[in-house]
This record gives sequence, structure tokens and C-alpha cells, in this order.
Amino acid sequence: MNMHTDADRGKAAGSKGSKPAKSTGPGSKGRQWRRLWIPDQIGGWAMALMPGLAGLLIGGPTWRSLLLMVAWAFCYCFEFTGSRWMVSHRAARFAPPALGYALLTAVTGLILLVGTPGLLRWVPLYLVLGALNFAAAWMRTERSWWNDTVVVIAACTLCLIAVSLGSRFQKPEPGLESSGVGYFGCQPNPAVDCFASGFLPSAALPSVGVVSAAVFAVTQFGSVIFVKTMIRERGKTWCYLLSLAWNLALCLIGVAMVRTAGWWPLLTALVLLVRAALLPVISRRRRIPILYVGLVECATSLLVFILVIAQADVMTASLTSLLGA
Repeated sequence: MNMHTDADRGKAAGSKGSKPAKSTGPGSKGRQWRRLWIPDQIGGWAMALMPGLAGLLIGGPTWRSLLLMVAWAFCYCFEFTGSRWMVSHRAARFAPPALGYALLTAVTGLILLVGTPGLLRWVPLYLVLGALNFAAAWMRTERSWWNDTVVVIAACTLCLIAVSLGSRFQKPEPGLESSGVGYFGCQPNPAVDCFASGFLPSAALPSVGVVSAAVFAVTQFGSVIFVKTMIRERGKTWCYLLSLAWNLALCLIGVAMVRTAGWWPLLTALVLLVRAALLPVISRRRRIPILYVGLVECATSLLVFILVIAQADVMTASLTSLLGA
């Protein structure tokens, strides 16, 4: 998930063929190392990791879901450093962290695939998303609407995958209890161990995982629109109205769910609506620092995270009932 600010992009874009500025004084090398190796966007960490962590908790931790999160953390660091390398059109000083995280991602990913071959079903999707993301970085359009959509899809799909690897779903499908077909057999969950039940069996798409991923997706894309009203599209009425309409739609869904899911989904949607309605108006009169915008989004991301892990099953039953009606 690429969460560079304009300042970050400018520094990376202007660094091709240039040498890093010399730093002196105690701790200068450590600070330089952190700037190169550690993603410094708090909002990026939140948006990248919270859906997967929620999926891990909803499904129940297993060694697979825990290793998945380790691999995803390395993948996020690779995306961040690799995108910076691409934006700079392969500046030498950005290469070591990008290549280092690529190696860590590959090693943990291969270990996970050997023990969980069913995850191969998701590889084509993430290869496409990764290619699009790095293409956006190379073209220096990483903050475009289409790349933001790519980022949201990648992060939120991980929630579904993590849920499907959970301990609550470690049961063979009917008729496969005693079978040993497929790579490593189909025990205990054909969604993660083999393809005997097809490319996308029901075990790979548990309803609670689909709903949880969808909740993260609609709220994160709402976050993308809101942040644009505060920074890149600041002062533009069309973007502000789009943000309001998006969050009003979430509130309407919350209203429809009150009877079966209680008030928490609606209250969460109202908080998101208030922030989307008030902060852009304030920023037109007095610019709000990007740091504060990021902190607001961290808080709202945490709110959505708590809602999902606390109400996942309730919201799934409620939405199933509504769609069934």
C-alpha cells in the first residue's frame, strides 16, 4: 500500500543519479537507515495491516494465518521501498531495502505456499495488483484513483484469506473426511490444503470473511475519497460531494441493519460521515497538516477494526438476512 506524501514523492523523484546528502553527528546513520528501510506512513501501516489482523482474529489464529501476516508485513515494506525505487527510476540508494524486502517476502511466501498450497488460487490476483501498483509508481501516478483502488483491494482481500485460514474453519468439507487426495491431502481444510473441491470452494470464501472484507473495502475507499478532499482535491466541490454521498450510503446501510445488527454499525458510519462532512470545510479556511489527517484516519481505521472483530458474525447474519429478503 503506497502511502507516500507529495514531499516523499518529490524527494524520491529527484534522487535519480544523485548521491545522498552527507549527515554528521551521532545517530545520523541510524536515522538514514530508518528513512530508507522503515515505512514512515502511520496511516499506511494501519490500512495495510488492520484488515488482515481482523481476519486472523475472526477466523482464529493458526500458524498459517500468523505466517500470512508476517509475509504481508514484509510485502508491505517491499511495496513501500520498491515503489520509492520505481518512482526514483531505480536510484541506487533505494535498491538495497527494496531487494532486501523482496527476498524476505519471497522466502516467507514460499514457506507459506509449501504448507498451504491452496493459497495458489490467490496468486494471479496479487500478481496483477502488484504489477499495477509498481506500474503506477514507475509512471509516478501512485496517488491516482485507480492505484488507490488497487491498494484497497489488495489489503481487504487479505482479510478474507486470513479468515479462511482460521482455526474455526479447520474442518474437512462433507464427503472429504476420510479422503487424502490432493497435495498434502485435504485435511483439515480443502480451502487451504488442496484443489479437490475446485478452484474457489466454499471453504475459501466463508461468508463472515466476505462480509468482513467488504466492510473494510467500503470504509477504506471512503477513507481514500476523504483524504483526497483534504489534500489533492482540497477545495473541489465534486470530490467533497462524492465523499458525503459515499458516507451517507454507509449510514443508510447501517440504518437497514439496526433491527438485526444493533446500533454499532450505524454509529460507526455516523462517525465517518461527521469527519467527512466537517474536516474538509474547516480545511478550506485553515489548512490542516497532513500529519493530523493521517492521525484522524488511524483513529477511524481503528474504529472500523474494532467494529469488524466485535460484530463480524452479527453483521454477516444481518446482511445475509437483508439480501435474502
